[in-house]
Amino acid sequence: MQHHLTNLSDLGAEVARLRKAKGWTQKELGTMVSMGQSTLARFETGQVAEFGSRKLLRLLEVLGCSLVTTDASQAFTLDDALQQRRQDAGGSSL
Repeated sequence: MQHHLTNLSDLGAEVARLRKAKGWTQKELGTMVSMGQSTLARFETGQVAEFGSRKLLRLLEVLGCSLVTTDASQAFTLDDALQQRRQDAGGSSL
């Protein structure tokens, strides 16, 4: 499923959603990525001003997701929404 995330807080919330969908606790995921539970909790709740790219990429890898970039200057159209709906039926990517 593809989500359009526009800030670090949105990204943290999406990581929390993905983690919960797998039935993992913050402590379990933190252990898998060598990150403290408190660090993961702050990230998931939007309480961090910055978050390292290595940490983020490792989290996404363990969660079975990838990071996809798009041109933010383009307006989101009805065609985009329809395409996203079709993709939602497929694999998971950010």
